[in-house]
Amino acid sequence: MKPKFWIQWTLAAVILLAGCNSLAEGQPTATASLRGTEPVRQPSLTATATTMADGLEWKGRTIYQKGLVKSQKAASQLDKASMYHIEIKIAGDYASLSGRERVRYTNQESATLSEIYFQLFPNLQGGATRITSVKVNGSSVETSLEYGQAALRVPFQKGLSPGEAAVIDVEFEVSLPGESGGNYGLFGYIDGILVLDGFYPAIPVHDASGWHAGPLPPNADTTFQDVSFYRVIVTAPEQLTLASSGVAVETLKAGGMQTATFAAGPARDFYLAGSEQYVKTSARLGETTVNSYALPGMEKYAKVALDVAVAALKGFSRRLGEYAYTEFDVVSTPMQGALGIEYPGIVGINKSMYSADELSRNLEGTVAHEVGHQWFYAMLGNDQMNSPWLDESLTQYLTGTYFLDRYGQEAFAGYRQSWFSRWERVERKAIPIGLPAEQYEGAAYGGIVYGRGPVFVETLAEKMGQQVFDEFFRDYFSANRWGIVYPADFEAAAERYCGCSLDGLLAEWVYP
Repeated sequence: MKPKFWIQWTLAAVILLAGCNSLAEGQPTATASLRGTEPVRQPSLTATATTMADGLEWKGRTIYQKGLVKSQKAASQLDKASMYHIEIKIAGDYASLSGRERVRYTNQESATLSEIYFQLFPNLQGGATRITSVKVNGSSVETSLEYGQAALRVPFQKGLSPGEAAVIDVEFEVSLPGESGGNYGLFGYIDGILVLDGFYPAIPVHDASGWHAGPLPPNADTTFQDVSFYRVIVTAPEQLTLASSGVAVETLKAGGMQTATFAAGPARDFYLAGSEQYVKTSARLGETTVNSYALPGMEKYAKVALDVAVAALKGFSRRLGEYAYTEFDVVSTPMQGALGIEYPGIVGINKSMYSADELSRNLEGTVAHEVGHQWFYAMLGNDQMNSPWLDESLTQYLTGTYFLDRYGQEAFAGYRQSWFSRWERVERKAIPIGLPAEQYEGAAYGGIVYGRGPVFVETLAEKMGQQVFDEFFRDYFSANRWGIVYPADFEAAAERYCGCSLDGLLAEWVYP
């Protein structure tokens, strides 16, 4: 039986703006380099533990077991993944926070590293990060702010050899803006909601192209990080309802304050949101608790978001492989120029959609799309700035299967039309879907990556045969889960399944 909220809509209104950054068009571009193709990066699964010289042990992996479904619990032993221990205190006026983090980083490259970088996302999103102390293996080092204070460079005085680990301690203070800034307005205390996208110094990917640190293109999502483990202790006013990546393993309240400990991992980053007004609605799907957070008066739409999230998690797990985490959160948040944004185990949905206006018609498609990113981005990573099609175009195609599986061919056809409607914004020009985000001008990013992109995936499925493509799609994800893929990896995997050359098809659709 179809849910009532679907029946109230006409197919003409089906999800014409369902992507992550559907409204972000016509913005200026920034400089970003095109990275080359690299082999799949996937940490090894061994149950080792390392003890720091000062006696702090890094073997506490059981804390992450609570956040993983049974089939994925072995992933808690990814021994080369970075481990973040973060403590923050959020000010009572929500205008600032202070924090410290201790990160154990292992050099997974074949060459010695002379330095490490931390991205300072608040400096790119209307806030400001001030670094007050940095130590490497217990010793103070001279650091520098680079790329217009977008990144912190930390030197290794003796170098970090392949396979060697270092422990970096960073103390920091962050000012939070009271209005939207950066790419999509995802950071600050805005409209009574705390949104902390990238609030901590974060280590970007290092590969054959070097460190992926520095300024960010305005079109794309901005994180490109290896999976890590996060133990995050948050002290905040007691009345603040918190939602985050991972799961809460302990919460203590005293003197009008709360101290909550969260554990997340493997995860590509850690996200935190909160409001004194949030109302939570929950449901269960197998081992996973699904939560929907919204402000008072939005309960009807919060239930819609919950219903869609449960159905999408179920459908995508069946098609691609089980959702990894025991919790999934859908949170109504402020943002600009976007309808939704994904994080590991949690997604933000533009709060303007939780109403009866025209934009709310897109709520179902947006939630389903952001759920899809738990497979393409969260569990299977890619360079979102230089190869955005590897998560966005694939997720758009995957979102189409949500409508097909849940409602049938007619609903899928309505959603599929939205791809062509997007592509029409650039007159269906044959612009490659494989460009870096910063090379798309105006409406081209949304029109090509979100419109032409899923049409390419559909064309590939037709060439391979739908059954063969479905097998490829599932195995491509499963073989690379928790790793990072590049365009050449996708091409090689697809050619193995079809037993053919895809050079002509890829030249027509993907590559410049």
